[in-house]
Amino acid sequence: MDENRRDFPRFELSGPLRYQRKGSQIFGNSMGKDISSSGIGFASDEFFPVSTQLVFEVQHPKSFDFIKAVGEVVWITSKRYSEKYEVGARFLGPPVTA
Repeated sequence: MDENRRDFPRFELSGPLRYQRKGSQIFGNSMGKDISSSGIGFASDEFFPVSTQLVFEVQHPKSFDFIKAVGEVVWITSKRYSEKYEVGARFLGPPVTA
């Protein structure tokens, strides 16, 4: 997707994040890629079908507040020459500062 067509500005998110499938008690750990008020991009060792709902916990790159948000996977791609994935999720509601 062309970055110039985005509706919301994205900020680099190069730190760790935690996620869990909605309704699960098991957390996964990952590295963020970018974040905006509408969604998040991250790397994952795990494949998620499109529409999978995830709960994210991450430190905001600008305010350094911890935020928690529910998102839905909208795209996933396999990284070349790797067993990892790049994932994009849109937030289903406003993130909550923890």
